[in-house]
Amino acid sequence: MAATAVSWNASSYGHRRRERSIKVGVVGCGDRMKGALIPAFLQHAKEMNFEFVAVSDIWNRRREEGTAYIESLAGQGRFGPQQR
Repeated sequence: MAATAVSWNASSYGHRRRERSIKVGVVGCGDRMKGALIPAFLQHAKEMNFEFVAVSDIWNRRREEGTAYIESLAGQGRFGPQQR
């Protein structure tokens, strides 16, 4: 029996990036998410055509803080300017 492995890097999806953005939801908005992952994500979001569209957390306070944090870093409105 033969097996085949295929690997693509992000540049191979270039044609899809131009067509539409990739929607991302945050699940769990704790210290690691706010301290490292969200800033890193936002640093590359425009280049890779990603956008935050949702925040989820079991704790209301964390969910509200996470939403406010992303909005403060992204700029304006709900997670920053929307690209449609």
